[in-house]
Amino acid sequence: MDIKYINDDFRFLYRVSGVIFNKDKTKVLLFNCEGRNFYMLPGGKIKQKEESLISIKREIEEELGYKNLKYSFLAISEEFVEDKGYYNQQINLIYQGIFEGNIDKTKFKGLEGDWVNFEWIDVDKINNYEIFPNEIKKAIINPNKIYHFVENLTK
Repeated sequence: MDIKYINDDFRFLYRVSGVIFNKDKTKVLLFNCEGRNFYMLPGGKIKQKEESLISIKREIEEELGYKNLKYSFLAISEEFVEDKGYYNQQINLIYQGIFEGNIDKTKFKGLEGDWVNFEWIDVDKINNYEIFPNEIKKAIINPNKIYHFVENLTK
């Protein structure tokens, strides 16, 4: 069971995300959903009694089929968003992953549905993209330190 709860118009989510780089860290993998004009990191909800490192491995395999990536902790992000009548508070543990394989396509659909569009983006062009959470761009540009982000879009 996922770690989340809803109380009236409040939702809480405990998530894990991955900043997935190619082997020389010149590209990063992001996705967007049909109808949205911003990109996000791949990942998903952490399950009860599941370690976050296990969660990111599971989510990346479910969404992309990628196995055996090397992961290291990169950031924690606290996110506050109002959407579809809910006030959402989210804690997001973010890992850096290295994809050692060859990139055959720079744009492709995810394994979980045609509405998920993945794209390998050049790291040096990351500031040309709208990403949520926006602060993650700092960690993509400089993944050699640990970050703590707070993004409040309810103000």
